[in-house]
Amino acid sequence: MIELALFGNHYQMGKQHGEQVASLRTHILSAMEERLQSLANMGDTTPYEKELLDIWQELGQNTLTMLQGIAEVLRLPWELFFRYTVASYLEDRLGGTPHTEGCTAWAATDPITRDGSPILAKNRDYRPTHLPLQGIARATPDKGYAYIYVTSAGSPGVFSSGMNEVGVAVADTHVVSLDIGPGLARYSVMMDILETCASVGEALDYIFQVPHLGEGTLALADARGSIAVVELGHSRQNVIPGQEGAVVTTNNFVSPGLAQAWRDTNPPRLRGNSQARREAAYQALYQARGTVDVHWAQSYMASHQDPLSAMCRHLENDGTSETISSVIFVPQQRTVYFANGRPCRTPYKQFTL
Repeated sequence: MIELALFGNHYQMGKQHGEQVASLRTHILSAMEERLQSLANMGDTTPYEKELLDIWQELGQNTLTMLQGIAEVLRLPWELFFRYTVASYLEDRLGGTPHTEGCTAWAATDPITRDGSPILAKNRDYRPTHLPLQGIARATPDKGYAYIYVTSAGSPGVFSSGMNEVGVAVADTHVVSLDIGPGLARYSVMMDILETCASVGEALDYIFQVPHLGEGTLALADARGSIAVVELGHSRQNVIPGQEGAVVTTNNFVSPGLAQAWRDTNPPRLRGNSQARREAAYQALYQARGTVDVHWAQSYMASHQDPLSAMCRHLENDGTSETISSVIFVPQQRTVYFANGRPCRTPYKQFTL
């Protein structure tokens, strides 16, 4: 597992990222080749890349300069590297059938948690090629809050989930959607949230001020006990507030105006797994009302149930992705528990901001 220490402006943090993962350059190139090869079979992505660059040069400079720093140190061809970092959006924009990348995230607070304090958890379901690239980064930007986050070597922004020094935690999931268009990537939005927002309310204000690619969700929690899920379409964004102390998000939209935009690209044997995981998580949280704590969260995120509702997902079940990590954020304690690998067999390691 990699551990990164980043500080300064975003270009400097990008260069430091590159320097600290230099030994993984071959793995990064292999991950790029795998992703770009599947994308190349779908058609010309150039117009969509130009749209993104135009918007990012105006609103996403922090991410662009971080990317430039990484590419410079690792000697990665800029055009190919940028395409790789936005590949999931390009796949969706071209109407392709992406890998069955999942992720399950939930947040709980009073009256669900044992002591009433909030918890946010995520299982990261992704390509196995990212397991050797995965790790924890600590960032101290020259402007804004310090934060800790889960990431992949060679990937920009907050590339999975994170929490800042004032106790705002955020995690994302991917949704294959028809409501997509040029905007900011979730890893860019999450980085901006952690650097600038002191509460879930401030994060929601920011989210509604910027354009989004439209292919995912964010789960949010803060040290005050506020929790929410935001479904990010391109044309609209909907907030799902805490329901009796819990919110859950998986890989489909459920809110009015966005539910019909979701595309279920899973093979027949996996159809319904996103809905099953969401329902199972809500049911488990409600049944555990008043007892949910870090130990409970670790046990639940390692559970298997049936192939559709399993939290810890294995390659033999999903085919092209599996759970490559699990993370639990405790905002009031500024503490992170991270399992680098499938949580059913990988112990959690504790980190503190």
